[in-house]
Amino acid sequence: MKTNFLLTLLTGLLVFTACSEKPAATYTINGTIPDNSLDGKMIYIYNRNNNNVYVDSTVVTGNTFTFTGKMDTAAYCRIDASREYYVNFILENGTINLDLSKPVTPSGSPLNNEIARFFAAQDSMSALIDAKRQEFIKQTEDKAERMELQKNFFQNEWKPAYLSMLDGFFNRNLDNPIGAIALNYMDGYLSPDEIKAKLPQLSEVVRNTPNMQETIQRFNALEQTAEGKPFVDFTIETKDGNKVSLSDYVGKGKYTLVDFWASWCGPCRAETPVLAEIYNQYKNKGLEVLGVAVWDNPENTQKAIEELKITWPQILNAGDKPTKLYGINGIPHIILFGPDGTIISRDLRGDAMKAKVKEVIETK
Repeated sequence: MKTNFLLTLLTGLLVFTACSEKPAATYTINGTIPDNSLDGKMIYIYNRNNNNVYVDSTVVTGNTFTFTGKMDTAAYCRIDASREYYVNFILENGTINLDLSKPVTPSGSPLNNEIARFFAAQDSMSALIDAKRQEFIKQTEDKAERMELQKNFFQNEWKPAYLSMLDGFFNRNLDNPIGAIALNYMDGYLSPDEIKAKLPQLSEVVRNTPNMQETIQRFNALEQTAEGKPFVDFTIETKDGNKVSLSDYVGKGKYTLVDFWASWCGPCRAETPVLAEIYNQYKNKGLEVLGVAVWDNPENTQKAIEELKITWPQILNAGDKPTKLYGINGIPHIILFGPDGTIISRDLRGDAMKAKVKEVIETK
């Protein structure tokens, strides 16, 4: 299946029907649930554009519910009625139809019809790559060959088609939350510079939502802590009232690997043996390793340190201060700092991390 065929396939999913009717001044949400299990329960709308703040509430009657109100600005919202029943939708003035057993099929208002198309396109692209994976399994029993086929398909066909799909939704929805949603999905596939170039295209209203402002701040942080830039210090108060700073370890004349991690993070734990190997090999050759526990309970971190037999120093209970300063939105995130504190390389993992440390230590 070639890229042009994928793009043709997606075109059918991206057809946008313009609405010439005068926008309604209020919203009415008509909702259904497949059974009466939530009869009498209060359910709530939360604004995903504004850190999930409360917007509205109503009581389920039997297996139906209704919300009425007014929105000055359309927002990406969510209703979580139970583990099984929830929905993501755009809260805008007009009539909105929701089925909590079908979380990605809102309908009725123009933007909900559009976001349903977006969700459908996402599902189609996921199904496509899953189908290709199964095809490659049947094609060859050689794991290395299969991985190479998957890699080539992803890079040369699937990724370009997926980004084209996202770009279509982005360009059509620059003045509403769907444009921001599409851009957030692009974040995993484009460089920070490519994302930053797109941000000014969004309307001022969309850019000024709290969540988008956080995204903009993260990209500014990434720019300020890019490779070649000096480290940005932070200080954490420990449980006993003392203070510990990144500068207690970084910029002290040694190369330093700083591992931003958490006890609950499986990939973080998986990097521990790699870090241990590097630490043991180079700790007497000018390398320090430091763990910074983020988004974690210090008791859980301490337990994980013991379980994983971690021997290098740790800064516990750092919360989100370091991740905000360094623009980190996923862990593990491992950064190599030079002896003077200059950022040499970011987001290192596995063999690539081993190779980078070997390069700087053995050629210094």
